[in-house]
Amino acid sequence: MMNDMMPTIQETITPDIEAQLEHEEWGRGEREREQREHWDALEAQHGPLHRHPYASYKGMVWKD
Repeated sequence: MMNDMMPTIQETITPDIEAQLEHEEWGRGEREREQREHWDALEAQHGPLHRHPYASYKGMVWKD
């Protein structure tokens, strides 16, 4: 019964909060792009690197 009286997010969000959320989402995408570029540069210099802590190490060696 209480849930019927609670406002939804769409009813409570203000334009300034919505703009802040959009800005944070854009910032996340920008950081992810920069991280991809950084990894690509490292892999170009050192060869394939592990991107995930649980990546399979089978047959992978460090290339000097």
